[in-house]
Amino acid sequence: MKLALLLAGSIITNSAIAYDQADMDKLINTHQCNHCDLSNADLSKQNLNHADFSSTNLTNANLNQSSLKGAWLAHTKLNNANLENAVLRRSILDYAQLQNVNLRHADLRKVQMIFTDFTNADLTGANIEGAHQSGTIFCNTTMPDGDINNINC
Repeated sequence: MKLALLLAGSIITNSAIAYDQADMDKLINTHQCNHCDLSNADLSKQNLNHADFSSTNLTNANLNQSSLKGAWLAHTKLNNANLENAVLRRSILDYAQLQNVNLRHADLRKVQMIFTDFTNADLTGANIEGAHQSGTIFCNTTMPDGDINNINC
């Protein structure tokens, strides 16, 4: 009985921290991965320019220092992701969920953010020059200058 519980716990733990390898292969080979599960994936320091991540689950993903210029991230879940020092210039983040995201020193110039949720996100030192915002949710969000924005709580 104890062995069965141990094995069951191991399976649950492994499935909670693993992404779908087929989805990862698809992304790496084609830069197309919409409706994929890449939760908990380590995509740090990757060139993912112009990749299509629409409706993808990137919860807890590590995208530290990755280049995502012109990436399509509409309807994407990026909750608890690490995007520190990432380059997202000219990307589409419409309806994306970026709750509890680390965007410290990220390049968000000319990013489109329509109804994007930045609740509890950290944008300290990020460059948001020329970003197009409409209906963007800032709630307990640390802005580039270090101020806390609670405009949409």
